[in-house]
Amino acid sequence: MSTSNTIKIFPVRDCLSQTWNYVNENKKVFGIFSLVNFLLLMSGFKLLGGMGSIWFVFWCVVYYWFTCSFFRFYFGRKPFFFSGKVFDSLVPSTKILFLTLALATLLAYLPFLPLFLGLPVDVLDEYTFSFIQQYVDENNVYDLGIQVVLLFMTPLIFYRPMFAWISSVIGRSGSLRNAWRKTKGNYWRFWLVALVCNVVAVVVSGLDLLLGNSGWLELGLGAILIMFGNVYMAKSFDFFFLEVDTE
Repeated sequence: MSTSNTIKIFPVRDCLSQTWNYVNENKKVFGIFSLVNFLLLMSGFKLLGGMGSIWFVFWCVVYYWFTCSFFRFYFGRKPFFFSGKVFDSLVPSTKILFLTLALATLLAYLPFLPLFLGLPVDVLDEYTFSFIQQYVDENNVYDLGIQVVLLFMTPLIFYRPMFAWISSVIGRSGSLRNAWRKTKGNYWRFWLVALVCNVVAVVVSGLDLLLGNSGWLELGLGAILIMFGNVYMAKSFDFFFLEVDTE
């Protein structure tokens, strides 16, 4: 069997162990990136007020650049902070953003589709009251359903395409097709990683709520966990793409 057709089974726990070892061996570097990450998150969600501010767009650009710089630093691609490869990475990142937003938008508006199908008025009234009002407007049942669907789609629309993004950031092929081919056969392993990340996010959010819902705990722990997740993604990339990319 040729190398191109070989399915590499992603070692979820081994990758976690390697990530932990990297953090322990590079405490100072990891601490600096985590601190900068915290300051950026604080400025974006506390000082600027999050997505409600027009300046948040500028913040997103800065944060994107920071994330690119981390991966270039991890893989030893100089210059770490001022590289034109950041602009090359906009192609796969735009595709990832489009896939995620397209799916989220489709799911968000799906309940309203019957309203435009020309159904009888009495049927539409019943549907509006029994489903839309009860499950979409008045409680979080449908929102929870969207989150579950997105969780199952994460390996397809985010995790695997992220490898193409990382590849482009460090000056290699940013082909989504190449990323899909190299990571095939690992859907449930990527899903497990996504599930753990969601559970951790819920736990951190719950702890912050118990402590007064100020958001500071989420920002503090979130900054560290995001950087830990970035290292995990880098280690995952190492496993699948360590060989020279000739495409």
